[in-house]
Amino acid sequence: MVKIISQETFDAVVKENIEEFGLDAEEATKDAVEQFKAQGVSLSNIVTSGHRKDDKSHLVIKALESIDKILQVESSQDDTENEMMKSLKDVEDECNIDLARRILAENNQAFSKIMRCIKRFPNNQEVKLQSLKSMAALTQGYPDIVTVEGLALTCDMLEQECFETISVVLSIMRNCCKMHEKNREAFMTDFHLASKLRRLLETSSTRTHSVIVVRCCQLIRTIVSDDDVRVEFGRTHEYACMIAKQENGLELLTSLLTEYEDDHEVISELLPTLSRLAVRNEFCQQIVEFGGLKFVSNILFRFYEDKELVESSLSLIKALAGNDDVKNAISKVDGIQLITAALDRHKAIASVADMGCAAVGALCLRTPDNSAGFVASGIAPLMMDVLKIHKLKVAVQRQVSMAIRNIVSRRRDLSVIFLEAGAEELLRDALKRSQRAPANEIKAALRDLGCEVQLEEQWTGKGVSVTN
Repeated sequence: MVKIISQETFDAVVKENIEEFGLDAEEATKDAVEQFKAQGVSLSNIVTSGHRKDDKSHLVIKALESIDKILQVESSQDDTENEMMKSLKDVEDECNIDLARRILAENNQAFSKIMRCIKRFPNNQEVKLQSLKSMAALTQGYPDIVTVEGLALTCDMLEQECFETISVVLSIMRNCCKMHEKNREAFMTDFHLASKLRRLLETSSTRTHSVIVVRCCQLIRTIVSDDDVRVEFGRTHEYACMIAKQENGLELLTSLLTEYEDDHEVISELLPTLSRLAVRNEFCQQIVEFGGLKFVSNILFRFYEDKELVESSLSLIKALAGNDDVKNAISKVDGIQLITAALDRHKAIASVADMGCAAVGALCLRTPDNSAGFVASGIAPLMMDVLKIHKLKVAVQRQVSMAIRNIVSRRRDLSVIFLEAGAEELLRDALKRSQRAPANEIKAALRDLGCEVQLEEQWTGKGVSVTN
């Protein structure tokens, strides 16, 4: 079991090293770290830097104490507001360093004090914006500290006219929703966040602001991510349907593709967002009808040198391939040749190789015509190159194996092309190389290639009858 200590305990040892043994602050801190590590203590949530011999307090604590003093003063003078701005900026800078400082800040009521700042200066845009930036920094990887009042406040802030304020609020919302199902549920059910996002994406003033579009896409992907291990199951599919269907999200996002076709950063956010919303057969078809597939093909043709755009395009193609009609349509837009060329160009990049092989596997599942098309375009030797390059990448090996299996399962005549390219040797080497190798996928590929495979029975009976 991992041992933990409080920040106060660590600071006390540093102080003792300074006062009792005459060490300077750096030496005292280093000695304290070594002591606790030798005892098996985890210091992941402890601030182990920034100690000073003549200063007993951490900067973030001093900043919060200053904020507290200002909040206790009734008048709002210019010098008071300037001091508040400086203290809030110190909190932001400290919280951006690491989680340990964020925990230390919240242990000193940082979130509640920031909320009080926003209420105290409702008409001061600078203080309000800096307060929100400090809140965004504080909530990174720390969504549990956000209160219902805080969730309501951020939703109200989306009605602001300041684009920078809206952008920061969207970042806070993303932090609140990441790995936190209850916050997602509150936003979507109680505060109707989906409709607020729709208004941002369809209003001309905000939809033409690239930063807001990017932040909206990032927030949508976080909302539809089932990443909170503390709940038995999430409602991400329901949220995806709500955004895609009820709030017309698919049409809004695909229309933005053409508006930002020359802005690579925005396109790199829009494409994976669409792929995360393509959770139903009809959604895949709608994206194609709105021009999504044609746009992706154009991206692969024009910008096949751009790694991010290629990976995002392959991600959407993989998602759309959940619809059998899309699999048939991909060949009509030269998709097979474009995917093969893009994968060949970026095969040395693990993430692109992973997504490219996943897209190929999805397009060839139960679609023998696509299998023949990919083999004719040279996918067999290309996949062997991917296996050789990414010998230690389990995820890539899994996707290559699944792609090979899907290609040859209904076109056994294509197996000889993979075997001549060296598929059997490379797959067997991958199986032997590591215990983490995707054994099931590799054996499935070898089996459908017609190779001899030794299958192990996972669960066997004991030869006795089962009684009820």
